[in-house]
Order: sequence, then C-alpha cells, then structure tokens
Amino acid sequence: MNPAIQIEELSNNTFFWKYYFCWSRGYDEKEEINIDEAIEVVEINETEAYEWERVFFNYEDIEENPRYISNKVNDDLNVVVEFAEYEINFFLNDIYFGNLGGHFEAWFFTLEELLSFEKYPNLFLLFLPMTGISEDQKAILKPVIIKHLNAIPKFEERSDYIADCLLNGLIMQSPFQEIEGIGLTNNENHSVRNITDYPRYKEEVLALNKILITLK
Repeated sequence: MNPAIQIEELSNNTFFWKYYFCWSRGYDEKEEINIDEAIEVVEINETEAYEWERVFFNYEDIEENPRYISNKVNDDLNVVVEFAEYEINFFLNDIYFGNLGGHFEAWFFTLEELLSFEKYPNLFLLFLPMTGISEDQKAILKPVIIKHLNAIPKFEERSDYIADCLLNGLIMQSPFQEIEGIGLTNNENHSVRNITDYPRYKEEVLALNKILITLK
C-alpha cells in the first residue's frame, strides 16, 4: 500500500474523523468522560469501521511504513501528518511541532493561526487538537468547528455536543506571549512552544514563528 494519504480522502469521511478525534484531549465535563467515549454519539457500524481502520492505516506494516498526509498549502508551506503506531506526529516544512498520543505535545497553534487554515477544512480539523485557546475564545471558535463538523456525515446530528467536548481539551492555563527575537511562545506543559521548560525547541519555534506569521 502506498503510505501517502491524499488529503481529499478525508473529506466527508466519517470513519476517519471519528478515529482521529479519539486522539484529542477533549472530554465531556458534565458526564466526566473522555472524548473517545463521548464521540460514541456518532453512530456507525463498528465492524465496518474496524476493518476500514485496519486497511486504511495499514496496520500490518505500520511500524515500518506509517501512513502520512503531505499537503502543499502554498509555495512556502508544506504540512505533513504522520500516523505512527502509537502517536500522530505533525510537521510544518519538515519541522516537528507536536504529536497526539500518550506523551502528547499540543497547545501549539493560536486561535488566529488555526483560523488562517479555515479555507482548508481538512487541515483545519487536523490542526484543531493542536490548538491552544483561552476560555473566552471558545465562543469564537465553536461556530467554526460546528460548521466543519456539519459537513461530515453523522457528525452533523451531534455537532454542537462534539464541538463542546473538543473545545474543553484546548483550554490553556496561561496565554501565549511574545518574546523579542523569538516570537510567540507559551508556558504550557506538553507544548513545543514552551521554550522555557523545553529549550531544545527554541530554534524550531523561531523557524515556525517565521512561517506562521506569513499566514496572518
């Protein structure tokens, strides 16, 4: 199987998005359940979904040849999302900026940066779990999430609820901040943009900030 996934394959793909959002940090605050349980409100044939997942992600060869999405956004920006055996890794222009998995590194994109990808619905949804927002920004982002979820079959029936669960996992404890000579950073644990606790990422964050500022 060709390890490259065409990003168009994600459009209207209920199986993929139900699988993907299970990797996020979202949760139902009222019922105290994580997103993998909450998203069961999207009713699908589980047998078909399991078979699709096994084939789509090539589980028989995932360790040696993980599947990935590579998408050229413009002449200066290429995105790669790699579906490894135990994590999903994210790259801009071959620069690592986080992962979803047991030892996740997220809270990377600001709300403004995420919204710069809104005209690319699949990228917007892929980058959603990698975004960090403040509590007051939920009201701005929620209708945008709902709009994109409504385009996915079976998601539209519970898009308001799913959006709330996804948003719960994006809230940061402190805001992004600007550092002279570096650009935007944050102080969140498990964030590549936290160069105070993770100084090894300083050069990557500097390079990524230069890339992202061109999208605004």
